[in-house]
Amino acid sequence: MKKKISEMKNLGPQCEEDFNAIGIYHADQLKKLTPEKAFMKMLEGRLSRGKSTKCLNAMYLYAIYGAQKNIDWQDIPEKKKEEFKAFTKKLRTSGDWP
Repeated sequence: MKKKISEMKNLGPQCEEDFNAIGIYHADQLKKLTPEKAFMKMLEGRLSRGKSTKCLNAMYLYAIYGAQKNIDWQDIPEKKKEEFKAFTKKLRTSGDWP
């Protein structure tokens, strides 16, 4: 049986619903994406569900990356956290995302 997204470390039912909304149903599907691509897919899922996408912060990237690596988000290396912060900052300031 395939592992559900909400069964992955750091991710819960709301994230699972966001991913399910755009066709990502299982952990193995999520693991095939880069954390950044998975984050963008999660935002697409939120939009399709009529939810806010104002969650453009790096914490979601920490959670996704940790889930993909099966580590707690707090144990992510600082260098990786800085990369995720820069990615979300660029996304927020670019105007490329609603």
